[in-house]
Amino acid sequence: MNKFIELRNNYFAKEQDSSFPLYFLKKYQKENLVDMLKSETVLNQFKEIMQFATKKEITESEIVKSLAYLGQNDYLDRYIVKLVVENHLLLTKEGFDKAVIEHLSKEKTGEAIVYALVDSCIECDRDILTKEMLDNLLKYHIKQLDVFSIIIDYLYHFKVAGFESAIYEWLKEEFPINIKIQLIDLLVELYSFEKLKQENIENLLPFQANKKLFSDYMAILNKEQLVKHNGLTILQSMFYGDFENSGKGNNGGMAVFLKSLGNELSNADEVSLVVTLTITNEWAPNQSLMNYYSDDHLFLRAPIYIDATNKDPFLKKEQLIKRAIGRFLKKLEIEPDIFHVRYLDNASKAVALLSKQLDKKLVFTLTPDPHRNMTNADGTLKIFDANEFFQKLNKIKIGDELISESDQIVGIGNHAVGKELESYFPQLLKEDKKETLWMISEGIKADENLEKVDEQLDRYKELKGINLKKKFFDRPIILNVGRLEQLKSQDELLKAWGNSSISDVYNLLLIGGDLENPSKDEMKMIHSFEEYLTEQPHLRDRFQHVGALSNEKIRIIEKEIMKHQGNYPQIYLCSSKKEEFGIAILEALSQKFLVLGPERGGVKSYLENDINGFLIDTSNWQTIAEETEIIIQQFKNNPIAFEKIQNAGEKTVKDRFSMKEIAKEFLLFYVSLERKEVNEY
Repeated sequence: MNKFIELRNNYFAKEQDSSFPLYFLKKYQKENLVDMLKSETVLNQFKEIMQFATKKEITESEIVKSLAYLGQNDYLDRYIVKLVVENHLLLTKEGFDKAVIEHLSKEKTGEAIVYALVDSCIECDRDILTKEMLDNLLKYHIKQLDVFSIIIDYLYHFKVAGFESAIYEWLKEEFPINIKIQLIDLLVELYSFEKLKQENIENLLPFQANKKLFSDYMAILNKEQLVKHNGLTILQSMFYGDFENSGKGNNGGMAVFLKSLGNELSNADEVSLVVTLTITNEWAPNQSLMNYYSDDHLFLRAPIYIDATNKDPFLKKEQLIKRAIGRFLKKLEIEPDIFHVRYLDNASKAVALLSKQLDKKLVFTLTPDPHRNMTNADGTLKIFDANEFFQKLNKIKIGDELISESDQIVGIGNHAVGKELESYFPQLLKEDKKETLWMISEGIKADENLEKVDEQLDRYKELKGINLKKKFFDRPIILNVGRLEQLKSQDELLKAWGNSSISDVYNLLLIGGDLENPSKDEMKMIHSFEEYLTEQPHLRDRFQHVGALSNEKIRIIEKEIMKHQGNYPQIYLCSSKKEEFGIAILEALSQKFLVLGPERGGVKSYLENDINGFLIDTSNWQTIAEETEIIIQQFKNNPIAFEKIQNAGEKTVKDRFSMKEIAKEFLLFYVSLERKEVNEY
């Protein structure tokens, strides 16, 4: 049996004094599955903090003791802040306040410690820092932007006056736009919008580069852009991407899905407003804080400073994100009735905390990630280094917390996927949760208007504009669309194609990634492509990598590829290690590609071998190559056979995954939740 599932079942089968993370950590330590030599002290501190958190009665002295552990590990810091916040009623001037002042009065207190302590003070509403201390902290940490940002948040929360001239000087510094917006918010909070020296701000370089951002932001501050709505308001968070940057950075299929879903839901009579919320760190010219994608579907970009170089960038920002989003919505006079979060991360947890703080309904889309990846192929527990273990433990903990806090839970897919969720989350079977899980698939926009688009656009001009030569279509093509990252395994796909007989017959086309301003992950993947092709120069003419494109352009390319299908099937191959659902796969099915998808994840809920596509082992390039070669040989010169499967794939999308039908399911789900709330009163 899967050892991780066994541990989950054992834990939830009986009432436990400890939390699952503590129970799990003890098991890992006992079996020496974490690198103990480098991390034994931190592991023991984790256990101590977790034990404090599960005690029926905890003392202030134990909370104060935990502060000494700050600064050694980012994940441990978050557990400590959570411990402080959840026990804020125990804090006293003689205990907690005194300890904080002692820590922050030291000359070289580390930035992680400063951040955690200031964050805790804000969240526990303890205004204990003198102006002199704040002055010193701001001067010392002015280049450490996370710390500078949290201290500015402290000034905002406690309305600390006496910094007006300093704020205008800070605005001249080369801070990111989001820090500058935070400083302007502070000026307005302390001294009013009317007293704001707008000319000083408008001339700042970031706002000269993006005048629309400045004008829209000023309109929000002056309450000229209030969002009028009267009825059911749904907020769906989307912290990985932007509607305008599909396929770039961490921007994947979720943005495509939520854009279409929001548009469809907002057309329903029962819905007054749909808000899709993201956090934007890098602002393109003319990119605004808010855009309407239909009359009642509003896309909001929250200007919160996030250090994108951090491996887990939302980790320590959980409470700050909660406060910042709450203020942003309040400025716009948006009051969501339902908050819908996705992903097991601290940004989703922040939105969940906000929903509970505002006494609103919380919906959570649940996926078993990282749960599916906690074991080896034989079911034994994987060995992780300490930091990777803490990262996974954090996600597992957030998942359990969100299940506990949610009013309703959504699983992606069919009944079989629901059963898999129950195996990883046995608490779903308990009396208080067994009626909360709804299974709803994701979907894609129907294809009705694409022929009109084709008529309006010069197809060849469009293809030329994205550097695809017509002769590239003369051979059959394997297509892969998605953001560039290790999980998507495009580098393994390139090797599978190039190191096998597949490249003798097929060209390979990859679409995705920001080629103008690539992230570290994108750079790494692009470099691996170039490195491989340098070793195999004869493959260059048969391979093309195109940067991220809009959905409309991808559809045009897919249609052009399908026009050239001959004795070999045109193939869409998703090489991801796992895929929770796969919007790009659905789109390829809708265009009649022969689809090969990963056997791990949720694709198996709609893709059946030799019926409407194929599930393959995407563990490495060898398995991809071997299984793809077998499929190609099966269909060589047999168009009747592969076209039957392609037609079945298209029918699967039309019958089960049309966005109009999926949106109806979500609408029923949201309306029933609203009615449930009314009935409770």
